[in-house]
Amino acid sequence: MTNSPPGTTCLCVLPIKVELRLGIALYMFFALVSELAQEIASGVFMNQSQVHVMGANAATEDPEKTIVLIDLVPLGARFDNTTTLTVFERSLVIYHSVSLWKNGHDSAVAGSRLESRPISASPSFSSSIVAYKGSAKIFSLVEMDRATQRFDESRIIGEGGFGRVYEGILEDGERVAVKVLKRDDQQGTREFLAEVEMLSRLHHRNLVKLIGICSEEHMRCLVYELVPNGSLESHLHGSDKDTALLDWDARLKIALGAARGLAYLHEDSSPRVIHRDFKSSNILLEHDFTPKVSDFGLARTAIGEGNEHISTRVMGTFGYVAPEYAMTGHLLVKSDVYSYGVVLLELLTGRKPVDMSRPPGQENLVTWACPFLTNRDGLETLIDASLGSSIPLDSIAKVAAIASMCVQPEVDQRPFMGEVVQALKLVCKEGSEFNESRSFSQDLHIQDAEIISRASLDMDAGPVLSTEQFTASARYDTLDASGSFRRYSSSGPLKVGRTERNRERGLSTGSSSEHCGLQRFRMDSE
Repeated sequence: MTNSPPGTTCLCVLPIKVELRLGIALYMFFALVSELAQEIASGVFMNQSQVHVMGANAATEDPEKTIVLIDLVPLGARFDNTTTLTVFERSLVIYHSVSLWKNGHDSAVAGSRLESRPISASPSFSSSIVAYKGSAKIFSLVEMDRATQRFDESRIIGEGGFGRVYEGILEDGERVAVKVLKRDDQQGTREFLAEVEMLSRLHHRNLVKLIGICSEEHMRCLVYELVPNGSLESHLHGSDKDTALLDWDARLKIALGAARGLAYLHEDSSPRVIHRDFKSSNILLEHDFTPKVSDFGLARTAIGEGNEHISTRVMGTFGYVAPEYAMTGHLLVKSDVYSYGVVLLELLTGRKPVDMSRPPGQENLVTWACPFLTNRDGLETLIDASLGSSIPLDSIAKVAAIASMCVQPEVDQRPFMGEVVQALKLVCKEGSEFNESRSFSQDLHIQDAEIISRASLDMDAGPVLSTEQFTASARYDTLDASGSFRRYSSSGPLKVGRTERNRERGLSTGSSSEHCGLQRFRMDSE
């Protein structure tokens, strides 16, 4: 991982990874993050800035307990062995740079935490794979060994709670990403099969493509297309930050593509899908910064039109989880919308969702950023300094307004992803016209009310963003000098005839969820 103060050169470090089990429910834990970081820092004789809370989930066997994942970050490139062993004696440690069992510790404990392959496979899992009839190809372990050079560590391109991801080359020369799952319990089996079944049914240009699977000799692998340019997280916060800076156009492209992927899951796939772990590390990038949403291991099928909640154990990543889901376990498609809003804030600010090294009051991105989304001075404070000063503030303002709506604590105040796509398409259109004419704020006109934006920001009065803007019959005619959309209401009913519907389909190659955004807001011309 990287650990550098803002504005300094990127520094790669080897953290100590600690897993803690707390005797409190997940929703109670969120208010105690700072206190926990202080306690841990004191207990292992470190600075609080060295304690990074990376994630938290409800315990599988007891939802009233919480599993917390923590990175202890060295002040230099790595910890010495003495410090590592001191921490090991106090907690369960996953630390790849030290052979703990060589220092007199239990090899069974340390080795099992360092092992990348599962130890065994359940009979029910094996029988499920035998019965699998999906479109994904079934690979043998021999093929996987050959593709990854026997899972050589030099081929590792990613790692997480699920296991490791290796770059591989198939016999036909196709480059792939091989995801090896390390969990071997029934929960791991369910997640694996869920991801296989889910990805077999999903086909969209902004979703990662599943090529095949492998289940043989206690090994479980998912074989994906290789998305070669790393993740959004690595470009904003990690190893690619200094070598491949994301300019504003690239960030807009990523925001729109990722929104299209989520809109497809929520509104166009059959059945509809809630991702449940949408975050910047699960947005993979092509060399031209086309985004692809990945990692469907926690995904769930939505109920009905997506307005009904699913009661489920809280899963996801700390900092991205919607408040209603964290507190009640009620999962909605708009829980994903909240997570998407956090990613938009990352794109705007360049900050991590949770960063315990920040000054007090700035650790949580949503809490810190929201007050700055309402005025020009606030936006200038908010914007990632690496973007420079030449970006159009009108474009920033509209994306900030969209982000503000997505992270609303009240579910009903958040948009659907199809509506977010429409708003971002308009921002991107305006951005391209700005680049061509350099007179964006004076000359741009919205014609025929074909695309409706929810993102309205008056730079003096703050964002004008209400649910009524999405539900009332309305159109936005011109963009005034302040950057706000003027809204004109009509008492006519919303109505879209077949001829108009066909004409709309010809305007864009987007998914039907994008056209639904148009249909919802078009005004009856009769």
